[in-house]
Amino acid sequence: MLNKIIFLVLLIINFYAYPQSFLIRPSAYFTYGAYSDKTTSMQYSLFLGGSIGQNNLIVIGYDNIKINNDLWKFGQNNYSIGIHYWINGLKFKLDFLSLTGEFKDDLVNNPLVDNGTLISPEISFGVYPFYYGIGSSYFSQRGNNKINSIQVYLRTDYYPHYKFLINLIPTFQLISDKSKYLSLQTSITYFHSYELSFNSTFTIGARKLFYNPDLMVLFNQLETQKSNYSFRVNYNIYKNFVASLIYQKTKFTNYDINYFVFGLSTPIYF
Repeated sequence: MLNKIIFLVLLIINFYAYPQSFLIRPSAYFTYGAYSDKTTSMQYSLFLGGSIGQNNLIVIGYDNIKINNDLWKFGQNNYSIGIHYWINGLKFKLDFLSLTGEFKDDLVNNPLVDNGTLISPEISFGVYPFYYGIGSSYFSQRGNNKINSIQVYLRTDYYPHYKFLINLIPTFQLISDKSKYLSLQTSITYFHSYELSFNSTFTIGARKLFYNPDLMVLFNQLETQKSNYSFRVNYNIYKNFVASLIYQKTKFTNYDINYFVFGLSTPIYF
């Protein structure tokens, strides 16, 4: 609730300062997860982005996740806010994430609760076709499973052609259980036309409690993630009304997950 109030106050202030260029972009996603051990998950995600002029963007998000197994159930709510600001060729970004999770099974009388918070700053700069950045995140989980994670990453965006974007994010992680991880996430996007684009993302190396700064998504499973890759298609179906189809496969130490995602988004100008 506090995040929503802050977001609305900032939008109102900026609207009166720059009423000639006001944009909001609502989006919604549904995700179905099929686990190799017959567990299933469903996730509903809502995001609302807003900007005034060309030098700022605010994004707030909400996720509701339900995971069902024959022996247990898990539910989680995520609340996020991201603030982006451009000045003199530099981009400053600051993300906040708060989550609450509840685990139930037949052996516990009271649900086991996990609460967590994350903060992630980033700065980036560059001139076409190269852009560079550095960022970090700190995640702290409390409750039944107490664990902390520090993540430091670099960013390189390269446009070999105006229709292609290559993104590299090498990441180092230090977890409070004394484990260390090094990974490289690579993303390739092809802008076929104004209406249609394709994206493929894959990861080399292992990671745990990984925060994706581009998607504002935290993989807060406690198991080590061995690999991750995804394919995405965006299609402008009608007047900037964009539909997204995504397939993602994630391999952990003891199980795999196949995710199927459908999303809709559209910009609204004032």
